Amino acid sequence: MNAEWVDLGAPEQWLSLVGSVLILGAYALMVARPRLARTSYALSLAGGICLLVTAWIYHNAGLMFLEVSWIGINLWGLCKPLRV
Repeated sequence: MNAEWVDLGAPEQWLSLVGSVLILGAYALMVARPRLARTSYALSLAGGICLLVTAWIYHNAGLMFLEVSWIGINLWGLCKPLRV
């Protein structure tokens, strides 16, 4: 494998890393502090949007489908009444 397979100078690569960190951080927050569910949904939504943009840039249909679904799930979580 070529050492240059990831171009960290490309802004979309940083956007995808930020999106991934937001989603993973949101999940960790949900596990650690269930009462902060709305914050977790919002962070995960932001991460999903970041990854959707990068999927769009790279014309990755599978990732676009996944991220649109992920965004919908997080919007549903933000809109439903909070029960903890």
